[in-house]
Formats: sequence, C-alpha cells, structure tokens
Amino acid sequence: MIKCSFCGHEFTEEQSVAGCASCPMHKSCNKHKCPNCGYEVLKEPKLIKVLKKWGKKDAEIRN
Repeated sequence: MIKCSFCGHEFTEEQSVAGCASCPMHKSCNKHKCPNCGYEVLKEPKLIKVLKKWGKKDAEIRN
C-alpha cells in the first residue's frame, strides 16, 4: 500500500497507474499519482523495499 503524503489516502500501485496512463512519461516516471487528489508521490527506492523485506523476515524469525 502507498499512502499519499498530501491527503493521507492509501492506494495500491495498480490504482496509481490508472491515473498516469495518459501521460507520455508514464513508463519512465518515478512517481505514483494519488487517485484521490492527484498528488504525485515519489516511488520508494528498490533498496528501501529490500531492507523492509529483510526487516519483516528478521521479525518473523525472532518470533
């Protein structure tokens, strides 16, 4: 889930793609467009995603 930093609306990556379909830069853009307010949220870097996954796995192992 992605949370819009402007309006607080939570949405999926698939929902954000629908708002960007008409933009000519949609394939190379590094933003998600909030379907609620239209605010463009920067995509999370791949490194951060990997670190979050490692953190979740580590928490599961400890429990």
